[in-house]
Amino acid sequence: MRFRLLSCSGTLAHPSRLRTISVATAGAYSDADSRPGGQGSDSARDLEILIRSRYPVVAVDTLEEDRLRALLGRVARRLDVPLFTWSRTQGLVREGKDQPTYDTADPFKMLAHLEASAAPGVVLLADFHPYFDDPLLVRKLREILPAFTDDRRALILSGHGVRLPPEIGMQGVPYKLSLPDLEAIQAALRQVVRRAALEEDVRIEIGEVEADGMARELQGLTLDEIHRILRRAMVTDGRLTASDIQMIREAKRDTVAQSGLLEFFPAASPEPIGGMDSLRAWLEKRHGALGPEAREFGLEPPRGVLLMGVQGCGKSLMARNVAAEWELPLVRLDPASLYDKYVGETERNLRQALDTADAMSPVVLWIDEIEKGFARDAGEADGGVSGRLLGTFLTWLQERDSGVFVVATANDVDRLPPELLRKGRFDEVFFVDLPGVSARRDILALHLARRGRDPGRFDLDRLAGAAEGFSGSELEQAVVAGLYTAFAEKTDLDHETLLAEIETAVPLSVTLSERVGSLRRWADGRAVPAA
Repeated sequence: MRFRLLSCSGTLAHPSRLRTISVATAGAYSDADSRPGGQGSDSARDLEILIRSRYPVVAVDTLEEDRLRALLGRVARRLDVPLFTWSRTQGLVREGKDQPTYDTADPFKMLAHLEASAAPGVVLLADFHPYFDDPLLVRKLREILPAFTDDRRALILSGHGVRLPPEIGMQGVPYKLSLPDLEAIQAALRQVVRRAALEEDVRIEIGEVEADGMARELQGLTLDEIHRILRRAMVTDGRLTASDIQMIREAKRDTVAQSGLLEFFPAASPEPIGGMDSLRAWLEKRHGALGPEAREFGLEPPRGVLLMGVQGCGKSLMARNVAAEWELPLVRLDPASLYDKYVGETERNLRQALDTADAMSPVVLWIDEIEKGFARDAGEADGGVSGRLLGTFLTWLQERDSGVFVVATANDVDRLPPELLRKGRFDEVFFVDLPGVSARRDILALHLARRGRDPGRFDLDRLAGAAEGFSGSELEQAVVAGLYTAFAEKTDLDHETLLAEIETAVPLSVTLSERVGSLRRWADGRAVPAA
């Protein structure tokens, strides 16, 4: 994708000034948009194959109705048949016509009209699935399906969470409209730029590098969301510039957060961390392995790591640091957020979250406290939901080939299902133990320096020795407590004050000594020490 940067005179960019690799087709979306995210194949071609295979009904789970309509328009033109769209508010409307077919807003009458008409055509039924609660309507739909087994006639059901009822499930087929891949996003960006330059007083001031960066930042979003974010970037100040990339990141973070499933963190600078030298060395060897050069070298993308160990020892910080050091975005999945009271929605939430992560690749997916969502002791208490979630997740872990690097953290190994620990799910399982004396010294120095204190003024060796059994977070809290004491006494933090805080604190390793001992015994021979 190539863009020509505007000259200093700042005249309005004309479409002829944009040098693009390919020209988008007319209509709501470009030709590149017909490819599902991450697959590189033609979605329109996939849908055409399903129709030519004589599936009378195809259920498409998507909220991108306009995008689906554009794809079906391409399919209909390939098949040389008309495209009809039905909704409860408009009735049955033929593409290119303004007036709906008479008296077809009622779903029964619409189905009767389709049954009476033997003409070929592709019919998109928008948000039809709520009517599946009516057994009479399901029966009517079942009766007309034989008329749609022609290779140029099909019903397409679309909507959020659309599922075919059991009575007709064997005659139909589900289809997943994936999120757009990078090529489709680049085409959308070209289209928005052209329209803005033609129709509005918008200055386009981005070059090829900036355009490519914008497209990558928009991965993981629907085309509707991409169009809105780009329009927002332009109408805010009447320009599209490299500085808008930051606004795009923030808008993407907010958009991803609206689903309640994922939390998005743009690529950031790594934070200092003490200890875990073995883990950091392992990760350093895989730096850059998600890129095309590694594939050309013959390497498969690394799958991820499972970090288990004592609470407060830096597992979550390390997950964030992996993304930062690899200069990749980070998405956080809280397994507890997946659960929904409605049947099937929990599993759907997981699939949606994983699809979004795939579409964002290369990306680091951080699954915090993974045992919360895939606990083996849930049993029948949740109706088997946890088991179905685990099955979906294990299949994705095993079969994915996208550039998603998973960093999963766990505190309670007893709740982890053994299937999750089998080789092939993760590249390696690391045990994060309490920091040793050298690591404790480094951690204390980090937190003192972070709060404006010179670590050289403290006897770090003595402090680290006194803090035997402390986790990283407990060492930080000792520094914070010492600062509070010094503040209350109207003095500065010194060695003796910090030592007193350490000596009076009771670490978790003492309070939960049995659990820590159990973790260590389990990890012996089963996990690689992170230190």
